[in-house]
Amino acid sequence: MKSPDSNRSEGMAQLPLPGQQFQRFILLFHIVFIAGMCFVLLNRWQRAGYAWGWPEINVTVLVAAQAALYIRFFALPLRSPAVLQWWGFYFPVSFALWFITWRFEPAFEWMVLGYLGQLFGAVPPRYSVPAGLAVFLVWLPAKTGLAGLADLRLRDWLGYLAMVVGWTALGLFIHRLAFTSAERAKLIQELELAKKELEAARERDAELATLRERERLARELHDSLGHGLVTLTVQLEATQKLLPVDPGRASALMEEMKALTRTSMEQLRRSLAGLRAPGLGDHPLGQALQELCAEVAERAHLRIEKHLPDSLSALSPAVCETLWRVAQEGLANVERHARATEARVILERDSKSGLAAESFRRGSQQIALRVVDDGVGLPPNAESRPGHYGLRGLRERVEGLGGTLKVLANTPKGTALEARLPLLPGTP
Repeated sequence: MKSPDSNRSEGMAQLPLPGQQFQRFILLFHIVFIAGMCFVLLNRWQRAGYAWGWPEINVTVLVAAQAALYIRFFALPLRSPAVLQWWGFYFPVSFALWFITWRFEPAFEWMVLGYLGQLFGAVPPRYSVPAGLAVFLVWLPAKTGLAGLADLRLRDWLGYLAMVVGWTALGLFIHRLAFTSAERAKLIQELELAKKELEAARERDAELATLRERERLARELHDSLGHGLVTLTVQLEATQKLLPVDPGRASALMEEMKALTRTSMEQLRRSLAGLRAPGLGDHPLGQALQELCAEVAERAHLRIEKHLPDSLSALSPAVCETLWRVAQEGLANVERHARATEARVILERDSKSGLAAESFRRGSQQIALRVVDDGVGLPPNAESRPGHYGLRGLRERVEGLGGTLKVLANTPKGTALEARLPLLPGTP
């Protein structure tokens, strides 16, 4: 397992770096370092009396080797997982080449500062500080000579000590700057990845919502228009057989088929209207529930009581849409199957009583919608009966928001359909 410092070094070496300013700073550092080596080399070539020989060839080769190492190991991002091993090769070789070059040409002495900046920026402090101290201990005797080292006075030693402390502090600052930039680069990459994943999830949710809406329409058409067409087919066959032998009975069946056809067409119109403007549309939930209850009461000759809160503006669109679908499906079942004379639509917030209250923790924010009728009730296992998808699709919709759906017999007769949905804490 790699150490945290190793991970920091690896992160520092990998692009992209965060922020254009830091990238420009790094680019400027590369340009100045390479250009400085080339400038000193060109200046050596232009000196009076310069002539090619082995010293000049050695200096040129040494400078070219340092430039190649710098570009390969430092200017370009490292992709190897063993970053510290790379630095363990690069810095000893580079300092050795610099030392030899400096001994040939004293004007290359400044390059040690560039290498120390690289060392502190790329390597964790527990390695860079001892390595920097070792470079100083090699550089100082080579610069002053052993005799000159013995002749240094106290103020000279204090000056060198101040230089070491100052460069060490600056090096640690450079390392922190590089590490912070690498961490920010990593965070930016993670945020970009999370953004892409969020966009992909949003697209999947949209596709899933479309598929669910298609399933809902398929179920509705199957339960309404499909059943009507099956009945029409049976009655047509019966009419065909009765027409030669009992025209009166055949005529009565044709009247029934006409009425069934009108009912099926009305159901188809309602389905198409739902397809053009699915769910709530632009209507608030309270208004949509009022209109739905009024429409069903008029069409089915039902008395529908409504108990709705005064304000529903704080509910999310997904919760509003689901509650409206629950009311729509519940009243549709009352209209088609219950043979009821009275129904109630009750919407309550923060209610601790109800059919599904045990499904929520104490004190949780929730909202419940119940559709209760006084009809004949639902048959056993109504939700799992083949060919009936309304309640099943409704349960999937409610549970998709973390809620619960229950269908229970009412007392003393009828059916109660209740959906409970959790709300975000602090929802007013």
